[in-house]
Amino acid sequence: MIIINNGSLKELLLAANNGPFMQAEIVSLTGKGKLRVTCNWLYSSLNCDPNDNSTFLWQFNKIDDQHVSLSPVNSCINKTVYASVRDDINYYLQVQAPYSADWITAVGRDEVIGFKLQGTFIAQLTGFNGKLVTLNNSSESHGNHSGFRVRSTGDTFSQNAQWFVSIKKSLQPHIEFSGAQFDFESVTKELENCEITVDQTLLKQVLSQLKS
Repeated sequence: MIIINNGSLKELLLAANNGPFMQAEIVSLTGKGKLRVTCNWLYSSLNCDPNDNSTFLWQFNKIDDQHVSLSPVNSCINKTVYASVRDDINYYLQVQAPYSADWITAVGRDEVIGFKLQGTFIAQLTGFNGKLVTLNNSSESHGNHSGFRVRSTGDTFSQNAQWFVSIKKSLQPHIEFSGAQFDFESVTKELENCEITVDQTLLKQVLSQLKS
């Protein structure tokens, strides 16, 4: 049994075998909300909706110590689907192929996501093209939904590319994981250690999204 009691997702990733190893929410440090999939919206695009604080869990599947694939725990269909970086539609992330609307149900090049942790639970995500997964500055409206979409186009680890990973469950039985703390003091210290500056009012908003 491997015991990790300091809440370090980096240690969890390194200790895990390949395959599913945790379920977590992913929250943008911009305060624009949780990363989620909106089914059948712009090819089931990944996006953040600041008006939706409902739980949205991702399953993290380890490929190696630097890469994962990401699957919504609650799929749009009765099969597992994967976040896919689409070079055929401006590097947006979605779980349907553009134009054909085929569901992405297997992991290939486009579904391999670089996963690098800054400190304990702040992450940067990258696509196969080596670019950072970054939240758009502007919201897009289509049908009955509006959200900030994400693309693998970022060059700098700016706030739009900074993701707070809030673990909800460790999945591998040989690992006993605990110690994740998301109170204001702990998170502030974590951000300082990562040399990331977030306005206190905005940080309180992010933490309220984590707790909802």
